[in-house]
Amino acid sequence: MEPSWLSLIPPLIVLIGACATRKILLSIGIGIITAGLIATSGAPQKTILLIVQRFYQNVSDKDSIYMYSFLIIIGFIIMLIFASGGICAFARHMKKRFSSKKAVESSSLVLSALVGIDDYLNSITVGHVIQPIAQRFGIARTKLAYLLHAMAGPLVVLVPISSWAAVITTNLDSSGISLETMNTTTKIVADPFYVYIKTIPFIFYSIFTIFSAWYIVHKKISYGPMKKDEKMAQKAAYKTSQETIECNKSNSLYDILIPLSTLLFSVIIGILYTGGYWVLGGNQSLIGAFKNNTQNSLVLLLASLATMLVTILLGFARKKLSHFTVSKAIKDGILLMAPAIVMLIMANTLGNILRFDLFTGDYLAQSFIGALPIMLVPFIFFIITTITALLTGSSWGTIALMLAIAIPMITSMLTTPLPTQMINIPILLPTLGAILSGAVCGDQLSPLSETTIMVSTSAKTTPFAHFFTQIFYAIPALVASTIAFLLSGIYISKKPFINLTISLGFGILICIFLLQLFHILWSKKKKTNLDLKP
Repeated sequence: MEPSWLSLIPPLIVLIGACATRKILLSIGIGIITAGLIATSGAPQKTILLIVQRFYQNVSDKDSIYMYSFLIIIGFIIMLIFASGGICAFARHMKKRFSSKKAVESSSLVLSALVGIDDYLNSITVGHVIQPIAQRFGIARTKLAYLLHAMAGPLVVLVPISSWAAVITTNLDSSGISLETMNTTTKIVADPFYVYIKTIPFIFYSIFTIFSAWYIVHKKISYGPMKKDEKMAQKAAYKTSQETIECNKSNSLYDILIPLSTLLFSVIIGILYTGGYWVLGGNQSLIGAFKNNTQNSLVLLLASLATMLVTILLGFARKKLSHFTVSKAIKDGILLMAPAIVMLIMANTLGNILRFDLFTGDYLAQSFIGALPIMLVPFIFFIITTITALLTGSSWGTIALMLAIAIPMITSMLTTPLPTQMINIPILLPTLGAILSGAVCGDQLSPLSETTIMVSTSAKTTPFAHFFTQIFYAIPALVASTIAFLLSGIYISKKPFINLTISLGFGILICIFLLQLFHILWSKKKKTNLDLKP
């Protein structure tokens, strides 16, 4: 079918249904059926066939198989670490080392930063490690989920040696940015990776979100529905504050540090190997290897298998595991990850229908991006990219779509012949930053995104509770980014450093102002209808 307003109905049904029923699976299921009916013009038999086709496309996709297998094995590893006493040893160590909620929240941000090379790895591991000790210090599960999410997608897009680097540079190249001047598709003569590096300071939403997370922790900001969650968590922690952590003296931090170090080390080595690092037999530099890696899902799977093997061998060597505990860990690992995997499969099935049958992203782009004044280009692309990623739940798919639209559109506005140099297009970097920011923002706020589901599972909360409480904490960064991209277009005639300084400076000030304002307003409120239980 041709892109139309009808393509917006299924994702809106999911969003409204989730808020009304607080049941994400049911809402996604209704959204899938609605999307199928719209795509097939209401033919029931064709609707069933389409849903089955998109479901099979998802579960049979090589990368999807790798990712779901990775999640199951991560479940095994977490249960093995629990069984060996590693989580208990970590909690005991944290209890002795830290004496405040603020210190534990800060440590969660630091730990997330250390595994910032991949958002999936970050989302699914850090929460399981931090959650037990966070619970003892009265940190709400929804608060932990927010902190994890703020350091997942927003951070990884800023790291040029992350799993996102290859995806971004590949899409820049296919959209017309290349060093191959003889290629007829080349519109801007530049190295895509160099353009990505230059774009990083303009990824305002990521910068403001990470800043907001640290500021919230440092200043003890609390407001919105999450404020009630935090009060309840602190009451529960107070009741158990006198309890000691029951932990065998033989349990050691090695029982958790060795598996986690193995996982991180294996991921880095895997990325370097698949990217062709010269030390590992390829012909690429260190940065080049990260840039050229295109097998993130396979790397994560193989790294998790290696970690599982090391964890089992370590447990047997230290006499912390037995054949029975390993078998039980396998069963418990499946039970732990099964709900998240089912939700991911359903969300991805809906996302496939929205992208390939209803063309939701195309409709939004065609409707709102037309003959724009040059100074409004970054602002509009940020808004449309955010909405597209929010409704489809796909950051990478949104990036690919928007870059393919933005680069030809910007170059068509030029009076100079093509291909041209990047220096001749001052609006390019703010626009690319707007697209990457919008993709991260929409992905973070969408109940359909994989990271939302993974973070919720990791923090042991529900996707709806995380979705509902996080929105209020994301508003300052969202508003600040919108104004920053508007300013970046207004001051496009200024030197890039001046433009960036004005936009970033105002954005940071807006973040601080809104966070402090919301905190003050909510601290003065008594029990109101805003303190809803998610």
